[in-house]
Amino acid sequence: MNLVSLPITAIYAALSGFLIIALAANVVRFRLGKHVSLGDGGHKDGNRAIRAHGNTVEYVPMALILMALLELNGGGDTALHIYGLLLVGGRILYAYGLLFPKPSANLPRQIGVVTSWIVIVATGVQLLIL
Repeated sequence: MNLVSLPITAIYAALSGFLIIALAANVVRFRLGKHVSLGDGGHKDGNRAIRAHGNTVEYVPMALILMALLELNGGGDTALHIYGLLLVGGRILYAYGLLFPKPSANLPRQIGVVTSWIVIVATGVQLLIL
């Protein structure tokens, strides 16, 4: 029996999992506080909480799958750590920017989106050239 070990991807999967649970708990906190059983109840802060969680759930799985494939194919420890840090750091920035919006350009959100795209594109490209 061959066991597959992905220790680097596992670190960032665990950190991403903690972030997803924290964002889900934030949605539950909002809903309990506003007595909303489903959706955002028409509250902008509820919509922001839901989207911070949802957007993270939308981007993180693909990035982690690509990272895992890269790790399996010898993509390099340094590159994987860079991708993992960009992914988790970017997702935290995105959530922060969405949950604490400013009236002007939202730099944390913008950085969060771009870093997620960079991770997905860069890992995909690296997989194609390995």
